[in-house]
Amino acid sequence: MGIYSVQACQGFFDCPFLSCVLVPFPEWWSVVENTNPRTTRVKSDVVSRRLLFFIALGVIFFGTTGLQAHALPQGEPQAGSQESTPFDNAFRQLRDGWQHRTVAEQKKAAVILIAEANKLPDSNPQKVRALLMASGQYIDDIPQEIALVKRDEKNLGGDDPQVASDLRNLALLSTLTGDVIEAERSYGRAVKIAEGAEQMSSFDRAMVFAGAADFNKQQKRYEEAERLLRRAVEVAAGLPPAQTSLRLQFRASLAELLREEGKEDEAERLLAEPAPTSNTAQASPGLTDAESDSLRARQYKEQGKLREAEVFYRHAISAFERVPAAEFSLAGDLDQLADIYHSEKRDVEAEELYRRALSIREKSLSPETVLNARVMSYPFALQNFLRDQGRLSEIEPVYQQAIAIQERYLGPHDYSLSQTLQMLAAVYREEGKSEAALPLCQRALLIGERNFGKDDHRIAPILDEYARNLEQLGRAEEAVSVRMRAERILNRKASLN
Repeated sequence: MGIYSVQACQGFFDCPFLSCVLVPFPEWWSVVENTNPRTTRVKSDVVSRRLLFFIALGVIFFGTTGLQAHALPQGEPQAGSQESTPFDNAFRQLRDGWQHRTVAEQKKAAVILIAEANKLPDSNPQKVRALLMASGQYIDDIPQEIALVKRDEKNLGGDDPQVASDLRNLALLSTLTGDVIEAERSYGRAVKIAEGAEQMSSFDRAMVFAGAADFNKQQKRYEEAERLLRRAVEVAAGLPPAQTSLRLQFRASLAELLREEGKEDEAERLLAEPAPTSNTAQASPGLTDAESDSLRARQYKEQGKLREAEVFYRHAISAFERVPAAEFSLAGDLDQLADIYHSEKRDVEAEELYRRALSIREKSLSPETVLNARVMSYPFALQNFLRDQGRLSEIEPVYQQAIAIQERYLGPHDYSLSQTLQMLAAVYREEGKSEAALPLCQRALLIGERNFGKDDHRIAPILDEYARNLEQLGRAEEAVSVRMRAERILNRKASLN
């Protein structure tokens, strides 16, 4: 999976927290792309599902986030007032429900909003915005997404900047589902629009170029990928200080691509340049320096130059410690440095850093930081370390704490709970404690069915874990029945693709 497949999430969550966490969030990459076999013990299917869900979640929220400036006008009527229309209420239900509603409820809300939007004339800009936001709910329905994007083109015009962003979203979804032809078509049209749309925001233009660059890199078209990444770096100079990490990441991706093309000297010169500053405002020197050091450290680590990486991670950590509101960047770099220590068998130092990183994330939580709680529910770095040492019993409290955080900040029925419960159940099973695992599987299944439906493919992994525990307990007939249900769900999913 290319880096912008995950990075695109920043485009969908335009906030300082996710700028640090998702672009990049080192804990994800230490699981998915770390070449050190000692630190890649989480099952790839579970990790992939979680990553893909975050990506899809980003696609959903991009419509919502991008709508804040285009939504109902200022001074809009309050929900429930006499001036509110059914369209207003449907719009708010979908826009504001993402934190507390299930996926199934959000999809129902999207259906209602589309029905209300269809009553408006095509010339009404609110109709366009509503259809765009509703389209984000169709992450499992590419034809529906294509149809809604085409309606956006009709209403806005084929060269409108918003259409370029829509097409980028569609290309990302197509890539995730393996439709390379549709992805290439959508990226090509998005780039063409972005090249000529000077009025398009620097952020949106840069994300279009970067997404298309990553796609071309995946297709081994390095020359075109390099051209597009250079355009992303150029355009990103106009981004505000809050998005410094994104500008640094574009540059890091370009350096990585240059290395793959055999242009080592040019890559080194690029990384040796001072951290980029914004054309629009002066970034905080402390934050800029910290992110620049973090970038260099990550690049050295990827090259296997661990001594150099350690030096730069130490510089970055020291700088992040002095920058307010940089907790998640600090925690991410602590995890990365811990990975290096672990690979060098400096496990006492590594464990101290892993636990410190987790503690920092826990202390930064608040009721206002719901998405932080989602990230906290996936403590891969520490559990990787403990699993590698065979300390399964010590993984239990890590996941129990993650579950407690989810329940407190996200509620007892949030979709992420089903996955964390499933992973804790897997730990119990490996310890031979399937009696304790079964209630977790049952609860995970109920939550999954509540959020996605009883026949959704996302509950198949829960059913698989449930069946494994039943088998371990000698309840073979029940296990067969559960497995057959999982197979029916997956076969149905395959037949629809």
